[in-house]
This record gives sequence, structure tokens and C-alpha cells, in this order.
Amino acid sequence: MNHKYGFHVNRTGDDVLEAIKRIKPAVIKALDSNVGFWTRVRAVHPDAFLIGRIVADLAEQERFADNPRENGRAFADRILRQEAAKTTFQGKPLFDAWESYNEVFPESASPDRKRKYDEFQVAFGEKIKAAGFEPIAMNFATGNMLGKDFVDYFPGTLETHTYLGFHEYDWPTMWRLHKENIEEKNEGGMWLTLRYRRVMTDVRRVYGNQHRVIITECGMTQGVVGRNDVGWLADPEVSEDDYWKSLLWYNEHLMEDDFVDAALLFVVGASGGWPKWESFEHLGGIIDRLATLQTQEPVPTPTPIPDPDPTPDPEPAETLEQALLAEAQRRQVIEFNPNAALQKQIFAAGFVPNSPEFELSHEGIAYVAQRAENLETGEVRVYYVPVGDWGNIAYESPSTTGEALV
Repeated sequence: MNHKYGFHVNRTGDDVLEAIKRIKPAVIKALDSNVGFWTRVRAVHPDAFLIGRIVADLAEQERFADNPRENGRAFADRILRQEAAKTTFQGKPLFDAWESYNEVFPESASPDRKRKYDEFQVAFGEKIKAAGFEPIAMNFATGNMLGKDFVDYFPGTLETHTYLGFHEYDWPTMWRLHKENIEEKNEGGMWLTLRYRRVMTDVRRVYGNQHRVIITECGMTQGVVGRNDVGWLADPEVSEDDYWKSLLWYNEHLMEDDFVDAALLFVVGASGGWPKWESFEHLGGIIDRLATLQTQEPVPTPTPIPDPDPTPDPEPAETLEQALLAEAQRRQVIEFNPNAALQKQIFAAGFVPNSPEFELSHEGIAYVAQRAENLETGEVRVYYVPVGDWGNIAYESPSTTGEALV
């Protein structure tokens, strides 16, 4: 096959079944585990690697750390009680694998919370494996975690799991930040899309070829640039041709990595429950293009971009301002909490946060910081405060040093 694209399916239906018949993707992920539908899929595409995920609400996901191992086993039991987990097709389980929680916390989560999630994933994975399925680990939001996080905080997961999941998005092309980072900072790119390479360079150095990678979500979202979390169909300036060029570019890189099984297009079969998901729909023209791609000779990338080998993370910046700005640039994942001290000041100044809060130590002082942008002027600021000294918030920008804000 000339591509590694699979399907992230949010709903069932004849149009989804027809797309599966045409493309026969190697990997499919289902949010709707309708047994009748997936039995029909197995009949026409028996070799698909079928992943299930049941949606856990945010409150449930937040509670995993209360008792990680017990909660991991409990969530596995909840999955295994489903009809889809008990159904077989031609003597084999209907589903091959199950995910646990989705985008459970950002990279800025504390080391203790990360270690507890390692315990959760191990307990979940042990029960899922004992029942004859593969667990899919990690599945953090795009732009979160590096190889050091995986190796330092999730050793149990890496020892017990085969499949590691990643989410990768960018906007308004899938190579935007990759290219900018190479050209402007010479850091090697791969901070949003292709980030899995940065992670797997470290993981494979320790664990060799033990793991398989599945990009369990991929595509384009305006959320990565601080706008509403909507897809390519919501912007008239991004055409189907534009998006297809991004998919071809991304696919060419995926094809280079034999440890990557698939990248699942979010979404094939959007659920009507939340209209914004319709803006991510791939049914229609994109499926037609994939069908054509499968029958033709591979074509070169329409927009070549340098792709150096993964490089180590850059050395700490020499000044607090440089360190804050560099770290904030890498963490452009929006996370609103208007009651937080930093965000109160950000909103009061007419700015919008477009990174999570993150911690940074400089000259022996621990800071909490957050990147923000003025949507009218484009000015970028990094608001920060020494840990515990919440009344002395200040900010840095590429051209201005902010005074302490009382």
C-alpha cells in the first residue's frame, strides 16, 4: 500500500462501511463499538487491526491518581463487560485492541502524577492482555511529552506494552511548525507532527525494537494556534488540495519509519453530537484521493522540507527571558483556566493564553509561566511568577521586559 493512513471512526453507517471497503485501512479505531456494524466490517476486511475506545468523562479521568492500580483494573473491567469485548468473529475476538484514557494530562503535569499514570496503564494493560487484547498506551494531546518523559516516568508501561499511541496535528499545514523550527531555530523540527520521532529516538535507545507506533489521531486543527478547535473544512482559505498536500507530506515521512503501523485520520464518520467534529470529516474527497493513491506509483512530496535526524533538546537558555520564550514556543497547546493567577492577569491585559502553565527553574528559582498572545496585535508575552509568590506576576516578550504586575 502507498500510504499508512487508517481511520478514526466516531460513528457507524453505510457511508463509513463503504469507505472501509474501498480503502481497507490496516488500522481502524472505533468510538462506537456497535457489534453488528463491526461484524460487517470484519466480513469485508478481516485483516484490519481494530482498536476500541470508550469515552470516559473528564471527571473520571481526573480521578485516576486516587488509586492508580485499582482504577486501571476497574476501567479495564468496564471495557471487558462490553458486548464488543465478548464477541468473536470466525473464532477470533471481534476487536484486537483497546485504548485506556484519552489526552489525560499535559506535559506540564507533575512527575508524581505521571508516575501514577504509569501505574494506571500497567494495571489496565495487564487486565486487557489477560483477556486476549492489546492495550494502546499514552495517547497524549498533540505537542505533549518527549522521550525523556516516556523513559523517566512510564517505565512500567514501556516494559509491558507493545503499542504506543500518539496524537499529531498542526495548522494551517501539517509541516508548519516543523519547517519554522528548522529554518528559524535549527532545532530539527518535529515538535507537533513527527514529534513521535523525537519520543521514539529515546525510547528505542533504551528498549530497542520492542514497540509499535500508531498515530491514534492526526490531521489539522486550529486549536494548535490558539483558535477554536475546528478542522480544515471550517476555514475557506484551506482547500481540499491544500490539505491533501499536507497529508502527502506527512505520509511520506510515515512510510520511512518501519515501526509506525498507521496514522488514523481524525475523523472518518463525524458524530453529529458536536457539530464542530464535522469540520474534520474525511469522507468524500479525501477518501476518493486515498483510493486513487493506492493504485498509483508513489509520488514525491509536493512541498519538500528538510528533515534532519532528531537532535537533543537545546541547552538551557542563558537568560531567564530566553529560557521562558523558548520553552513557551514549544508548548503552544491552549489550556484555559480563567481562575488561575496567571490567566487572570493575561485576560485582564487583553491577551489569550496559548500554552499550558509550565514550570521552569532559573538560577535556583522555580517559576510557573504561561505563553499568551494578543489576537489583535499579534504581540506575544510569557507571563511568569516565582512559585509561591503569586502577587508578583511579570511578563517577558521578545522586545519588552515587563515590570512586576501588582
